[in-house]
Amino acid sequence: WLKVTDHDRASNGHVALRGRKWLSAMAEEENNDAPQSIEVPSSALGQIIGRGGSVIKRLIQATGCQIEVPKGKKPDDDEEDKLVTIQLVGSEQQRRLAVAAIRDVQDGGEAEDHAARAEGAMVVAHKLEHRERESWAHWRLTAHEKVHGVRFELGRRAVRVWAEKKGGLSGPAAEKVRGVVDSVIQQARELVELEVECQINTDPENAHFDAALSPLVDQHGVLIHVPRPEDGAVKVRVVGPTEPARDAAMLIESKYVKGKTTASVLQCTGQVQGMPEGMANDFANDIREMEAEYQVKVKESANVIWLSGDNAEGVENARRALVEMLPFYLPDCFFMLEDLPQTIVNDLKMDSTIRGLIARPECAIAWDRIQGTAWICGSVKMREAVKKRISEIVGKYEAEHWEKELEHYGVAMWLLGPQGSGQWLQRMQNESGAKMKVCPNALKVWVEGKPEQLEEGKKLVLGALEQLEQKQKQDEENGGRAVKSKEILSEHPPHMRAILEKLAMLEAMKRGGKPPPELVRERGIARDRHERDRSRSRERADVEQAPRNVETQQVMEWNPATGAIEATSVDVDMTASPGAAAS
Repeated sequence: WLKVTDHDRASNGHVALRGRKWLSAMAEEENNDAPQSIEVPSSALGQIIGRGGSVIKRLIQATGCQIEVPKGKKPDDDEEDKLVTIQLVGSEQQRRLAVAAIRDVQDGGEAEDHAARAEGAMVVAHKLEHRERESWAHWRLTAHEKVHGVRFELGRRAVRVWAEKKGGLSGPAAEKVRGVVDSVIQQARELVELEVECQINTDPENAHFDAALSPLVDQHGVLIHVPRPEDGAVKVRVVGPTEPARDAAMLIESKYVKGKTTASVLQCTGQVQGMPEGMANDFANDIREMEAEYQVKVKESANVIWLSGDNAEGVENARRALVEMLPFYLPDCFFMLEDLPQTIVNDLKMDSTIRGLIARPECAIAWDRIQGTAWICGSVKMREAVKKRISEIVGKYEAEHWEKELEHYGVAMWLLGPQGSGQWLQRMQNESGAKMKVCPNALKVWVEGKPEQLEEGKKLVLGALEQLEQKQKQDEENGGRAVKSKEILSEHPPHMRAILEKLAMLEAMKRGGKPPPELVRERGIARDRHERDRSRSRERADVEQAPRNVETQQVMEWNPATGAIEATSVDVDMTASPGAAAS
């Protein structure tokens, strides 16, 4: 991790680098002379050139040597091992650097490692060659960035460390960072991988979001991989430090194999196990009573105390009781911080300062975004440091954010504008300069911005709510809000009009009334059935008193049973008066 000085521009336009004794030594091991060309297998040209020439460009930038690869067609299959000569143009020092870099890339190394060295970064080989181990190492290293003022990059073969300040890393600072990197790499090599065969009907794909596993994931970086089902089962893989990975595997087995409900309470390593003997006995008695009361099983490990049971409500009640019990026994080791804004819990989890604190063995935090809480474990010093940082973040958030719950859906629509168009909300945003959001489903309004923008936006929202309240009072005084009937935009089409006419006739006949007169006229009905029946009765009475001359005639009349105009036979007395016969 030798410090690298700034570079000059050589007369030929390439970068001349100084202070690379480590790379020179690497090149001298192969050849004491700096060759002007090297031979590589044609099959390695793709690695050396890279996509779009990205690799060779970085090598030229890192070494300051002009690297010229001959152009030609792609080698045939029988020419895969054919040697190709690469020309090197530069000073002796530059050529040595180029030879070492090309050989390293040929063997699977990354050009970025050589470029990082050239630009003053520390490069430490890790050789993990395991995706989960590399992911865990990167997660753990980033927690140390704020503390040491560096930035970590994890490549395929090495860790690249960049100093945030100018001047690079040197002296005691470099030694501390190197110690952190070596420690994390060693921990990554010691990670264990466990497998739990779960039942499909228990929904093991939800293990990523399991609240009982979250403390182990956030605190210890436990990785949970849920593959696709095979042969009626899901083989869930767990990768992490030995003890936390075993705890996670046992929780997964209890829930997704045995079908139990689970919960967990985080602790720093061995806090409960370190209780004095008398206190430990009292605590054990309370645990046994809690198990009997809530019908759960409690198991203590070095990192978590976890619970399992058949009843979800009983498990949750037992977890809450345990959270209240631990601060009673160890008030200096456990603390529950409540009333955190839900929207910033994820920001608190990702804060670099807080991550640096929980990277220490004497500090642990379990977050609950839904409840807005932080369960802080560790020494008093660590707890106060965590509370101070959380207070700073929450204070800044409250200075730039404001939210208010709304009474009902109508209030949210009022703030949005006519028909929920957002017209009025946009107007308030333009006037205040703040960012506003209204959610009719959550019944909330949010305002974000600088303090002066926040105050102006808050003033506008409260003013709009006050106007709504005044309008509602006026409506109540005037007898309520007038309801406007919706106008018919167009008439019914002909076929629908005919159907509605028939329905109206049927409804009238059912009630013993008459069909609408206009419909009777349109249908050509002279009189309804009741009038016709009554007239026939009178005619029969007259016929009994005088001789009759009867003729049968076909007439059209309304049939209420079918709702249609039908032809029927009617006996007509021809002895009636001429006027009656004509009618």
